[in-house]
Amino acid sequence: MATVAGLFCQVSVAAGAPDACSLLSTQDVAAALGAEVDAGANIGPGACRWNGRGNRPATLRINFSKARSFDIGKTPVSGYTKTPESGIGDDAYSVVGGGVVTLSVKKGAAFVIIFVQVPNASPEQTKAVEKKVALKLLKKL
Repeated sequence: MATVAGLFCQVSVAAGAPDACSLLSTQDVAAALGAEVDAGANIGPGACRWNGRGNRPATLRINFSKARSFDIGKTPVSGYTKTPESGIGDDAYSVVGGGVVTLSVKKGAAFVIIFVQVPNASPEQTKAVEKKVALKLLKKL
């Protein structure tokens, strides 16, 4: 989990970032994760987290960032696979490594990082959930 904390500590939040929790309903998140979830909790400016309930401890986090953080995220790093993703926003890429899968998306002037954690899901399954969330989220931007 230290890796996840490290990823999010490096993200700069965009000035005037939207209320991330207002962009997805609890039902949207539950449908994407395949689990009941708590209401979204603001975890910082432009950031929200939803936690799964019961025996399905899935988590979804979205963080708005700046263009610079988005661009830096594309830089190759040993042990991490960074893949361009098509059909999502104006530009998007996934990062897999260190036990973490994230999807970074640009739409207009908005930059968002989507992080899904579902126990026992493969990186490809996690990417699919993150893409589903991104497409729903981008409709609101």
